This record gives sequence, C-alpha cells and structure tokens, in this order.
Amino acid sequence: MKVLALLADGFEETEFVVPFDLWQRGGCEVVTASIKQTPDVTGAHGLPVKADTTLGSSDIEKFDAIFLPGGGLGVKNLAASSAVEKAICAMNDADKWIFAICAAPLVLSKAGLLVDRRCTCFPGCEGELVCREFSEDRVVVDGNIITSRGAGTAEEFALATLASMTDTETADRIRKQVVAR
Repeated sequence: MKVLALLADGFEETEFVVPFDLWQRGGCEVVTASIKQTPDVTGAHGLPVKADTTLGSSDIEKFDAIFLPGGGLGVKNLAASSAVEKAICAMNDADKWIFAICAAPLVLSKAGLLVDRRCTCFPGCEGELVCREFSEDRVVVDGNIITSRGAGTAEEFALATLASMTDTETADRIRKQVVAR
C-alpha cells in the first residue's frame, strides 16, 4: 500500500509522525508531500520536515491512500488549498482510502465528502462539520474514510488505518511490536 501524506505548515507533529512510523513498520510506503511549491514544511511546534515531494508534483492515481494530519494552522492551510480538495475528491471518486485526524475532517467536510458519512473530529470542531452523523468515538471507519479525534488518538488511528489497508494480523503485530494499547 502506498500512502500520500499531505503536509502543510502548522501540521500537528504527533498526528503525522505516529501514523507515518506505524504504517512504515507495517510495510506501507509513505510519501510525504508539501502542499506548497517547496518541500520545506514546519510543524505546529517547530518540527522542520523536508517532504519527499510536493502535491503539485504528485500523481494521485499512484496512491492507495491519502492522509491529512491535523493542527490548527495546518488544517487552515489544507482547507485553503484547491489542490488538496481536488486530490481528496479524486481519491474518493476512485474509492481509495482517505484518512483525516483532529480538525482535518473539516477539510473533507468542506469538500462535501462527509455528507453521507459517520465521522469524528477534534472536540469543539464538530459545529463546523457537515456529516450524516457525528461520533465521539476515538476512531471512526465509514467506508473508505477513517477519521480520528486528535494527537491522543494517533496510535489507535494509525493501527486502525493500518488494519484497513493491510489486515488485522499486520496491525496486531505492529501493536505488539511497539507495546501499543
């Protein structure tokens, strides 16, 4: 499985790094893409990342999943990008995996992808969410879209998405390897 992780300045580091690490351990290839024209991105707490590529240089069709980490400023930057909306809509049209954590489900909502879906998001953001059913569950799987609540749920989110992309045996193996809950 090949995952495209979209990075915008202000992304929440934990919500990016934990899934990235667990997916890689589970045998997935994770490609990081800056939504800017340059690969240099800075997290909400100052973590500098040099992305593998830029979204503008990425061939969306080559990926099995797309991932949007949260973070207040990061989500604002993701939501302001027409290229991000085009990419997530293309993935949805192809019935490929779409993963969003924290406030990032708001980007999916803005694109109209959650209207008929059950989902979750960071506490306090649900008022802006347009979806069929909001849930306070820590991780919500509805078809090809998986959402989660925030940095504290990153591990559960990563393992749930890994199980969906691969199988429960792989996710359980990685859970044991890292002594996850």
